[in-house]
Amino acid sequence: MVRQRIPWFGTLCFTLALSSTASTLASELTEADFLSEIPLTSTATRLPQQIQQAPASITVIDRRMIEASSAVTLSEVLRLVPGMQAYFTATNTAAAAYHGVSDKFPPRMEVMIDGRSVYIPLFSTVLWDALPITLQDVERIEVVRGTNTVTQGSNAFLGAINIITRSPLTDDFNNGLQVTAGQFDTRNIQARHGGHHQQGHYTLTAGLLSNDGNTLYNGDQDPYSNRYINFSTSLSPDLRNTYTLDLGYTRGFTTVGDIDNEIELGKREQESHYQYLRWHRILSDQTEMDLSYSHSYLRLDADNLDTNYVRQNLNTDPLAAALLLDPVVFAQQFLDANDPYRFTGEVGDTQVHDIELTFTHHFSETSNLVAGTGYKSDRARSRELLDSHDWISEERYRLFGHWEYKGLSQWQFNNGVMIENAGHGATRVSPRLAANYQWSENTTLRASIARAYRMPSLLERHLQNIVYNPAALVPLYQEIYEINTLGNEDLRPEQIDSFDIGFLQRWPAFHSDLDIRLFHERIRDGISTTFLPLDTPITQPGGTDTRYRTEANRANWYNYGVDMQFRYQSDHALNPLFVLSYGHIETRGSEIMANRPVSVIRT
Repeated sequence: MVRQRIPWFGTLCFTLALSSTASTLASELTEADFLSEIPLTSTATRLPQQIQQAPASITVIDRRMIEASSAVTLSEVLRLVPGMQAYFTATNTAAAAYHGVSDKFPPRMEVMIDGRSVYIPLFSTVLWDALPITLQDVERIEVVRGTNTVTQGSNAFLGAINIITRSPLTDDFNNGLQVTAGQFDTRNIQARHGGHHQQGHYTLTAGLLSNDGNTLYNGDQDPYSNRYINFSTSLSPDLRNTYTLDLGYTRGFTTVGDIDNEIELGKREQESHYQYLRWHRILSDQTEMDLSYSHSYLRLDADNLDTNYVRQNLNTDPLAAALLLDPVVFAQQFLDANDPYRFTGEVGDTQVHDIELTFTHHFSETSNLVAGTGYKSDRARSRELLDSHDWISEERYRLFGHWEYKGLSQWQFNNGVMIENAGHGATRVSPRLAANYQWSENTTLRASIARAYRMPSLLERHLQNIVYNPAALVPLYQEIYEINTLGNEDLRPEQIDSFDIGFLQRWPAFHSDLDIRLFHERIRDGISTTFLPLDTPITQPGGTDTRYRTEANRANWYNYGVDMQFRYQSDHALNPLFVLSYGHIETRGSEIMANRPVSVIRT
């Protein structure tokens, strides 16, 4: 066992914005005016609640904060969330994680657009550069700081983000054209149109985004291009039924590659589309029903490597060279044996179907219940990542419920549970208990305890990368040239036990509020990469392959610390906005070094 201590780190964000827009004098404002600006949020429980009523700490980044932040991309604006790390992995590729312990593809946070998951099972993360949306389309972003598996499923292991788009009901969003030009030869054109019809409203947005990247990588640029179009409409033929339809398409490319040692950059093309249909029906004065279905498809592609690259980078011993006198022929046969053989492993096709049925029942003004069930099908294929030209599928079933009770004086209770089955024998129950105490009209204390599980993703269980020998070398060596990664279908779900205390203080007279979260999170059976020995070493031209890489339950760690946010937002003549975010996180953990040999047989 290897123990390590990761030092604490803190994040500090500061935003100040001034506007010359005339407004009502502060002396004319009332507390009701200030409260009316606080939106209801349903990300934490699926029930509409004010932030002080929610069982988790929630950061809301509204339209005003977005405009004041000077952020250009979605991931950048997440730096305003205390405890969250948003970082670039290249000029146009980014990642975001909560409470660290992450890498290029952080897997433990759910990201949604209007409640529709954009989590990519083939990569166990979200590809921010491939999303069909920009900051101009966003009304607000709700971030649950802490595990929310009980509501969104195992992807929300450490947190959840819900990006809520702007509606044509917003007066300044109906029609517009925006052109942006700047650093890296940025050329962005975005258009929007919103309107109303007899039974509802609709929105149409489109954009063409591009830049040439920078020249930091040995003088090579890393350009980016993305074209997207989205359509959304809401129909209400009567007072009881509302139908919502969202459609979208995007196509473009991003430069990806390894810039740690030898810099190799290349273009990764992407094409995707999605369909989302939701039916909301009022069954009675106390009961509502929601039925939703979403489908998304993503295709990532890249150029094949050519014969020159294979000749320069493939290890061949003298005997192999003698058998294949013509290096061009050898390289071509090698490419044929591994077709397709592309410069990056970030390629493949992903298809997701998700259907969910939810019922909400209002017993009284103090008691509300939401319960439902869902089914999700993940399919992926990638020769580079899954060692197969065929689709690999996984199914998940979920059953969930949440009860809100406000009938005991100043107390409010939020209790929920998620039962999730990953389709390969793994069933886990994730509960959460929370109590909120309204100390005074503007002071709220909250405590919650939760146990949650993250099911191994399709990629973690099936990740496999094997390179094969040309047919002419198989009699001398064997079919396999090199084993890089093998899948592990015996992975167990990750487990987190979380306890936190929240404090929310509001000062309506000063148009400000303070949100503090103290937390302790313990993670067991963490999934991370390890190297294991091969039971039968692979003798290859130029050497011997004795080990392989795989995913295993070998990490255990815990996080503790505090994150907080202070916000001042006034309606004085200059409209000042002041936001201060801070996070202090200390992480300690251990990794178990496994030593489990394996034999490889290709079927």
